[in-house]
Amino acid sequence: MLKLIIFIASLILIGFLIVHDNWMITLSGFGYEITISTVLLGALVILLFYGIHLVKKPFMWLSGVRSKMTVNHYAKREAYLARVLHAVLANDTDNIQSLMKQKKSLFSKQDKKHLLVEGLIAPHTDIFEEMSKNPETELAGLRGLYLEAQKKGDVKEQEKILQKAVENYPYVHWVIQAQFDLQILQNDWEEALKTLEVLKKHQLIAKDAYTKGKAGLLFKTGHYAEAYALDKTNPQFAILAAQVNPKKAADILLDSWRVTPAKEVYTAYMDLFKNETALKQMKAVKKLISSNPTSKQALLALADTAIRLELWQEAKETLQVYMASYPLTKEVAELMATVIREGWHHPEEAREWEQKVTESEDNSGWLCGKCGQKTYEWQVTCPHCQTFDSILYR
Repeated sequence: MLKLIIFIASLILIGFLIVHDNWMITLSGFGYEITISTVLLGALVILLFYGIHLVKKPFMWLSGVRSKMTVNHYAKREAYLARVLHAVLANDTDNIQSLMKQKKSLFSKQDKKHLLVEGLIAPHTDIFEEMSKNPETELAGLRGLYLEAQKKGDVKEQEKILQKAVENYPYVHWVIQAQFDLQILQNDWEEALKTLEVLKKHQLIAKDAYTKGKAGLLFKTGHYAEAYALDKTNPQFAILAAQVNPKKAADILLDSWRVTPAKEVYTAYMDLFKNETALKQMKAVKKLISSNPTSKQALLALADTAIRLELWQEAKETLQVYMASYPLTKEVAELMATVIREGWHHPEEAREWEQKVTESEDNSGWLCGKCGQKTYEWQVTCPHCQTFDSILYR
């Protein structure tokens, strides 16, 4: 509005000056001469400027309308994609079919993003192949092909697809993670360590997961002391770290027991005193369990040592203390059967305890944090679900 007022005022002023103007200027060129008022010349320049400005207005308005239509179109596509995801997650077949019919009105033939929708609704190799050939959908297509190869257990095909993904998208989270998982699957521990560092560098892994993962990989490459320094919750790390450092073996195992009082740690620690007298062995086990002498693991360790040293009365009393505080387990029933059979020579009562062994649950052991399956010992990957670093001591 202000520009319009200025424009009208300028016209009035120019008109007044033209009437009272005696300044003339002659312009010559190309064989022509034109005599014109200087004020009129200025007026023409101003009119030209405002004329251009006024002509631009309709084009700017049309551009705004087009921009708004584009925004609305993308908003509709986003809402459509959200409905597709919801239908796929809910496995709503009828809704999926209806959404597929709406796809044509939202995606042009040149716009290959419609392949993403097809990949969600009807994922199969042909769709992923087509997606991998278009820059807009290449990464999603490669991931789909990789997962298909993974389902088939085709490691060579996984390597081939992943190689292309690494070349074009080296720092995408999925690509680095898939590279790491494949290296673990192939027991390529050294390369897995390097890839783990890449995950850390690009902040694609939590600090705790990185530390535990690195400890597991160091363990697999024979760096037992370094693995234990990073993760003191794993009894296996402590046991092998103690083996490579005999002078500090007792201290390492004592520290490990305080963090994770596992039967394997007790066995390894007592093995250091196997040639000592019964008195020294009892002192050793009591030192081991001193941090929490009434815990389940402590009572089991004390009872087991007493049985090995044939201190039957102490073994029986320790097991009775355990059963007064905690539920009966297979290990306790086995130990009590041994005490009754070997120490008291009561075979019938011993058989009753042996029967309880089959009726009781395991006390402790290794368990996969993802699939819940038990294993006999710690492994870097779960033997059941192949998950990396998911085995925990329970």
